Order: sequence, then structure tokens, then C-alpha cells
Amino acid sequence: MRFKITVLISLILFSYTALAEQKKELRWKVQSQSWSVRHEQLYQEFIHKLGVARKKGYCKTTNDCLKHPFANPQYFNQNPPGLLNIFSDCADLPFILRAYFSWMNNLPFSYPTDLVEAKRLSRRGKDIRYSKYGNIVISKHHISSGENINNVLQTISDTISTASFRTNASLNDSGNLFRDTYPVDIDRSAIVPGTVLYDPNGHVAVVYEVTSNGKILLMDAHPDNSISVITYGEKFARTGMKIGGGFSNFRPFTMNGNKVSAARNSEISNYSLIQFQSGPFIFKGKTMTFHEYVRNKLADGDVIYNPIAEFRDLLDELCQDVKNREEAVNSAIKSNVHNKVHPFVLPENIYGTDGEWEDYASPARDSRIKTSVKQMKEFLQKMISAYMNHEVNIEYSGDDLVRDLREIYFSKTGSCKVRPTSSLQMNLDSVLINLFALSFDPYHCAELRWGIVNSASCSTSRNKMKWYEAEQGLRNRIDRDTTLKTDYDVNTLPSAPASRVEKPNFSFDQILEIKR
Repeated sequence: MRFKITVLISLILFSYTALAEQKKELRWKVQSQSWSVRHEQLYQEFIHKLGVARKKGYCKTTNDCLKHPFANPQYFNQNPPGLLNIFSDCADLPFILRAYFSWMNNLPFSYPTDLVEAKRLSRRGKDIRYSKYGNIVISKHHISSGENINNVLQTISDTISTASFRTNASLNDSGNLFRDTYPVDIDRSAIVPGTVLYDPNGHVAVVYEVTSNGKILLMDAHPDNSISVITYGEKFARTGMKIGGGFSNFRPFTMNGNKVSAARNSEISNYSLIQFQSGPFIFKGKTMTFHEYVRNKLADGDVIYNPIAEFRDLLDELCQDVKNREEAVNSAIKSNVHNKVHPFVLPENIYGTDGEWEDYASPARDSRIKTSVKQMKEFLQKMISAYMNHEVNIEYSGDDLVRDLREIYFSKTGSCKVRPTSSLQMNLDSVLINLFALSFDPYHCAELRWGIVNSASCSTSRNKMKWYEAEQGLRNRIDRDTTLKTDYDVNTLPSAPASRVEKPNFSFDQILEIKR
């Protein structure tokens, strides 16, 4: 057996050495007019391997994953020495990955370079990432042979934003300014590795796997270039057709010289507008939420819920979200933002802005964590109720479901730890107890960022403590609302409409019969 393993390793190393001799040129060579069915299959395999590798912890950033042998076994050794650091935030990620694969396979590629808000074509300077009527593409770039991949990837990073996805899902399906993606049917053949998921609240993710039990596993990127892996659920909002959220695939197109021909929606077999229907969503005679409908439609057979396994996975994902938040908070502290003077007013909208606040504040991350906890609480209630009612789609062989769920909770939350300061450590249970005390404000000390108010080590001014108290109403919010007006000063913020939210009860104590 040892001999066979040695031979296998030698063959792998030989293959890698052979590939190493075939370094890709930095110049893009467009040798095919369009993507073939086989190219799309290879792209799915490429995306799937990246996601699995990130899930297993082999890499953490877009650049690391594309240059890692386990995450990118087919192409990592073809990366030329001159390939620069590859950066991607959430909106860039689908285009960066698609561009990289296209370059490696000498395929055509296209991306939007300028958009304006629909119905308001004369208004410039507006933040169209959250436009009410969606956007219209007014300029695109189609790759031609000879372009440098470094320049292309940098330009994508500089020009693509979530505004690029906020376009009418039923329009722009032809001509040179075609919509890059098209909405897909809720089907296992349509939602595949590489499918893009656009959340109208300002986030984008890429599907890397759909499990046999209907779970959609996603990769998403962040402004610090990190990649996380998440599961599709209620944290992803639905949207109207005009702003084109939901699941979509890249549109097939052909380039013949300077002539571009894109496939129309009507010509694409899995094109569908079902995601934009208001409901009801019915599967096998049962009315359900859209998110439940998606899972049931994508399952390879009936969805069977194993409460223990599902709860364990949810807690693992929540732990990862909290650890990602830790990295973001630490980045703000390392950049010394907490020692700067607090701005006189908050941004116009704390969830969608730019500059220092966009780079270091965490309202969007915190909203995502709160939404996940809300979803987890509802899941527990539903699973326990279904078990008590002896429903057939529950898989549990123990004799006390609540007890076993409680044990999983303490085991997982106890082992998941963050360190706000060098002398302070918290586990996930403590974070959840403090959930609505966590400050999203980057001008606060590390202790306040983690909801620790009476800490002697937090040397902060009276004005910043006043800001912390004034922001409580905003901390009580669950959903990421990009239309919310938040540009108030510390005195007017507490009475502003944005702050009129009571703190929700997200405790698991009653459900899991926890006695503290």
C-alpha cells in the first residue's frame, strides 16, 4: 500500500511539474468565438473546487485560492510569475472568477464599465448601488486579444460594484450592451456552481455547490479581499424584477471580430422570471416561503431534515461569520480608526456609503449575523414542533431532541472564540448574549465593538459613549435597509425614525430550556 501511495504522489508531482512548464502568458489570447457546453462544465468544476477548498480552510482570499494547488488544481501552476495580487470584493467576485477562467481558456469575456439609473438618465453622482428603478448599462468592454490580464482584473475591481447587477431582469438581452446575466429557473440544472446570487441590499455571492438535500452553498468576498462560505437562506432578500436580484447565470454570447451577438432571454432554456413572483409558492400541494420552496425544488428527492446535523452546520456558519467580523474589527483597530475624532453626523445611510466608514464599519456584517440568528431561532422552533408532531420529514433517532440540541449549542458556542483584546476572550454564547450591544461604529474602542460597556481598558471620550448610547436603536435593527436615512448627529439620532426600533428577543434559552 505504501508503495502505491508513493507512486501516486510521484505521478501527481510529475503532473504539476509538467503543468509548471506551461505558464500562461499575461497577454489574453481570444481563440474561441464563444463558450462551449464543455467550457461551462469546466467552469462549474473550477468554481466548485474553489468553494470546497475555502470551506476546508485551504485558502482565505481570492488571490490565495486562485494560487493554491488544492483550490485551483487545474490552473494554479499555469499562473505566470508576473500575475499580480488578485483583489475582489463581493461584487467583483463573479466577474473576477469568470475573467480568470476565460483568460486561462482563451475565451471571450465582457463586463460593464458604466451604468446610469433607469428613468433618471441625467442624474450623475448618485449612488446607484441602491437605485429605486434599477440601472441601465451604457458602456461595456469586450476583451480583445493582446490585453494584459493584470490590467483587466484591476479594471474589473475598479469599475464593478453591486450597481452592475441592479438591472431589469427582463430587458437588455441583446445588442452590444447586453445584460451580462439572466435570471434562471428554480431547478438543479439551472442553479449550479458559478450561478450568481444578487441581494438587492447590496451583496453578491457565487454558488459553489447544491447538495442532494437542496442546500445552496455559496462563496462571498469582502472589502478586505477575504472569502467566506455561507448557505442560502432568509438573510438574502428578494427583489422586484426592475432591480434584478436573485439567482442568475452568465449570458451566452459570441464574438466574431468586432461583432457581438448575445443570446436573447427567449433563446435560453433555463431563463425564468419565477423568482420575481409574489407567490404563493406551492410544492407538492404545500404552501411555503420562497426560501423553503427553493430548497424543496433543488433537493434530489424529498427534503429530509436532520435537526442535529442542520443545527450544527448553522452554528458552524455563524461562528465563521463572527470570526470574519473579528477580522474586520481588528482591521479598524489596527488602522487606529477608534482613536480618531468621531464625525459630527453618521453617513447618509450606514449600510451603503464610502470612504473610512465603508472600509471599517460593520453594520452590514452585524445585520447578517442577526438575520442568521433569527433564522436559526425559527428553524429550532420549526424542527422541535415537527418532531413533536411526528412529521415524516424529520430524521432523529434519539430520545430527547431538545436536550441534544442544547448540548450541540453549548459544545459549538463554547469552542468558537474571539479575542476583542489581548487580555479579553469571548465565546460565541457570550457574543449572542451581547448581540444587540455590538457596536458597528469604527470610531469605538474594541470593547464597545463587542458590546462590553463597563471595561476599564476602553479609554474613550464622553462624546463617543454618547454616540454608543445614541446608536442603540440602529443596533436593534435586523435587516440591512439601504433606504434608511441615518445622517443625524448624536443629539437628534435617538429620536429619529431610523432609531425607533425595540430590541428583539433572539435568545435560545426558552426554546432549548437553558437555565443560566
